[in-house]
Amino acid sequence: MSAMVDPAREAATKLAGARLADHYRRVHEAMRDLPICNPALEIEAIGFRPYGGHALGVILTPWFMNLMICAADAEELPPKTPGETAYWPLTAGRVGFVVGRLEGFGRVDSCSLFSPMDDFADHAAARAVAVAALDELFDPALADARAAAARRPALLDRRSLIFGAKRDETHVAP
Repeated sequence: MSAMVDPAREAATKLAGARLADHYRRVHEAMRDLPICNPALEIEAIGFRPYGGHALGVILTPWFMNLMICAADAEELPPKTPGETAYWPLTAGRVGFVVGRLEGFGRVDSCSLFSPMDDFADHAAARAVAVAALDELFDPALADARAAAARRPALLDRRSLIFGAKRDETHVAP
């Protein structure tokens, strides 16, 4: 059974991604001729989707590709200091994002996927990598595997039992 998607929430999420892309288009005007920019790449918001009360997706620019979390509408992300690391639980696991603040936008948490972008020959290749990264981060099979691992009893050896450290099953002597 699939979850119902709220059209208003979906629209707010897409709009948040578009606003972020617009912000970076303005930044690109000043950066266009810098050697860090790959001229074969464009700025694009990719795969923005609802994530709790927020928006999550990839921003692709000529100088970076980041996984981003931002407010999906007027609601701001919880307060944190720029430069701090915010850990967000994704299907693939807990991921650290650097907290930032964009003028006229608000708090934006980013997790670098690639920077610089020199290894991408064209926009299509970079876009395909961004889509693949999102697919992996939200692969339901990863959540199932993590849940199964959490249900398995942890195996302890004598030293681990005394000091409280759990051992991985692959390291336990027969």
